[in-house]
Amino acid sequence: MLKLKKTKKISSNDGDEKEATSSSLQGITAKGNALQKIGGIALLVVLTPVLLGFAYLILLREPILQERQIDRVASSFALQQATNIHRVFAQMRTRIESAALSALALSAIASKSENDIALVEKAVLDYFPEATSLRIIPIGEMGTADFSSGNQGLRNHIEVDLVRRTSEGKETKPEAYKFEDRWLTSMAARVNHPHIADRWAVIIITIDNEQISTQLKSLASGRFALEQMYTARDGKKHTDVIAASGSATVSSHTRYADVPETSWRVSFSPSDALIDTLSINQVPLFSVLALVVFASIGSLSIVVVLFPQRLHAEINKVISASDQKSQLTLAIPELVAIAKQLRRATLRALRQSNTNSVDLPRPAVEVLDSRRSELTNPLFQAKDMLEDEEDFLDLALSGPTSHPVTRSAAAFPQHIFRAYDIRGDAETELTDELVENIARAIGTIAGEMGEQSLIVGCDGRTSSPRIKSSLVRAMMETGRDVIDIGLVPTPLLYYATQHLNCRSGVMITGSHNPGDQNGLKIVLNQQTIAAGGIEQVRDRVLAGKFSTGNGRMTREDIVPAYMEEVLHDIAIAVPLKIVIDAGNGATSDLAPKLFEELGCEVLRLNCQIDGRFPAHPPDTSNEENLAELARMVVELKADLGVGFDGDGDRLAVVTSTGQIVRSDVLLMLFAQDVVSRNPGADVIFDVKCSRQLSRLITRHGGRPILWKTGHAFMKQKMKETGALLGGEFSGHMFFGERWYGFDDGMYAAGRLAEILSTHGESLDETIAKFPITINTPEIIIPVPDDYKFKLIEKIINNADFSSGKVTTIDGIRVDFSNGWGLVRASNTGPALTARFEADTPENLEIIQDEFRAQIALIDPAINLNF
Repeated sequence: MLKLKKTKKISSNDGDEKEATSSSLQGITAKGNALQKIGGIALLVVLTPVLLGFAYLILLREPILQERQIDRVASSFALQQATNIHRVFAQMRTRIESAALSALALSAIASKSENDIALVEKAVLDYFPEATSLRIIPIGEMGTADFSSGNQGLRNHIEVDLVRRTSEGKETKPEAYKFEDRWLTSMAARVNHPHIADRWAVIIITIDNEQISTQLKSLASGRFALEQMYTARDGKKHTDVIAASGSATVSSHTRYADVPETSWRVSFSPSDALIDTLSINQVPLFSVLALVVFASIGSLSIVVVLFPQRLHAEINKVISASDQKSQLTLAIPELVAIAKQLRRATLRALRQSNTNSVDLPRPAVEVLDSRRSELTNPLFQAKDMLEDEEDFLDLALSGPTSHPVTRSAAAFPQHIFRAYDIRGDAETELTDELVENIARAIGTIAGEMGEQSLIVGCDGRTSSPRIKSSLVRAMMETGRDVIDIGLVPTPLLYYATQHLNCRSGVMITGSHNPGDQNGLKIVLNQQTIAAGGIEQVRDRVLAGKFSTGNGRMTREDIVPAYMEEVLHDIAIAVPLKIVIDAGNGATSDLAPKLFEELGCEVLRLNCQIDGRFPAHPPDTSNEENLAELARMVVELKADLGVGFDGDGDRLAVVTSTGQIVRSDVLLMLFAQDVVSRNPGADVIFDVKCSRQLSRLITRHGGRPILWKTGHAFMKQKMKETGALLGGEFSGHMFFGERWYGFDDGMYAAGRLAEILSTHGESLDETIAKFPITINTPEIIIPVPDDYKFKLIEKIINNADFSSGKVTTIDGIRVDFSNGWGLVRASNTGPALTARFEADTPENLEIIQDEFRAQIALIDPAINLNF
């Protein structure tokens, strides 16, 4: 134990005083340097996990991610070309069958005249400029092609056998073969005369495989090859390359995709250049590692050197002032409690009788209590420290003091700054003055991030032109350049930040809200900003500190580039009949044109832009708004119906029987498709989705991730995890596979059409294979905007759901053995949202009863409408 002895001066002789002090400190020694040992241990503790983490990244995780990325890209290219080849030959077969049923061809088939047939062959061949030959072979009375007098002008036994099998009614596939040092492909179709029972023929058409090589023209750096698979006489399987394009070596990175309805497959071998492009550069990792190591060593070295000096100085101050009553200011808070005890002990000792020395007790450490209060509102969280009152010694800490900032802004509508966008009444809240200040805040923040240009788009609401005018003018006044892309759906603003040489922008839209509402969705550096970013904009508006300058405005039509990229990505094998309900929103013009270009028959419903939304509210998550779409799909006998919200980032789907497909079921279909091609892929979904979705993703080899509701939160999580697919129950769908990861209702509808046209099943048949549960739609419970987050906090802290597993990442979701329930605060309106699911109606009612009872105990005044 260390004992400090304070001695009184017993004589005027300095030597005697020193001797007395010296004798009082006998027995105080130091063994080793504890600070250096602590520093060494701290350095080891800091660097060990850092080095292990970097070793894991460099040796394991990065190579795996690189391999996955190369595999994903190569597989995607192979699949895309396989789909293209299948489409080309499917269209050719359809054309052959149409030509064979022409009046001229039927007349020749009926007459069986060689001259007539020769004339028809020549005439029909003119309609197939890609073909090298076309032959019509009449079928004899026995029902098979007659080759008794020769091969009927066919090249070899492959064509003869192809015609014979076709004439016998057998299903045949295109056959490739080598003829005179070049590869040819033949396909045959049987034609029955519609009016003469015994008049049949086989049409066989042959193309040069150079045509296929042209089709395979490389979309990327690498080599495409079309391979025909066959089994040799020895029983072994072999492949022949029948067409190829590009240059690269077949390697472990080569990926394959089967061409439907053929014995072919497409292989894609990425070139070294493409592999280098997709490879992950490890130099930054090593640089960061070196920086961390040097920074850790340097920081600890500085601490080891400087801390003893500062500690020595502070202790001297404590000792020097121990017998004083004046205020003592310290720079090391941990010494405050010791100083208090030392001063108390010293003052007590000084009041004692005149003795030569007094033993001071060992100081005890006082722990200052601090309490924290946090709101559950994800946007505005405050952390207020309640400081303890000082005792009579009036000790204080030196350094800067934090004071709460009081902002007074009369009639400032703070509630319009929401979790992931800005939204309010267009006339009374989004005034020109407020919009201009918001625009100045955005322009200033963008400039601080190094973003010189901002893209601006708007939806079709009647208030959008006014808001856009104020927004553009004010952003230019901050020195930002503006690229105006006009009236477009929100996904095209997101696409523009990927396609143009500009990564930031603002979309003026009220999304799915009524026509008198409007707002702003903000993208900075290709990321839709959420809570923290919106709060930063709000604080900058209140502070009123903006940059100034003179920007310029240009206009850009992004629609052609968007349509071209979607058309190149999505391949619909069999044209579908689709009813599109744009709800008079921003997709009214674009969506029908897009699906017509994809080859579908489009039936338009509410496809005239009208910002008042006369047909129905633009909220596709409300199933009442889909009633007209469901009725039209059934009446017109369409394959499916799709609906879009006011700005086109949400999708709703109706089957051919008029059944509304809830978004978590739709996400099951997308997950099944994406994960089947990408084993181990992450799929993100929000807390409102069915737990059957999680089970399906796991069953197909994917990794399910439950996350917060909100398009900005979902996109952040998509980027963080590298997920290939994400979705919300509200209808937002996010594709990271083959697309950019943002929510796009039109692209999601295209992917759905591609799946249905490829699989050959109706949407009703497809979803019938998924597990059946009893569930509710999203239930809206009106609650004041300034109370909803507080109420959820009360439910989380006080409700007893001990019989289930509780999740609180967004509201409170409770999973039971027979179902689940959810209550959360809406981020977009003055309401709570709820949803329930169970395996039987009885269990659904039990779960709802438990939620009703728990919420009623906390706030009986809430009107629960479930």
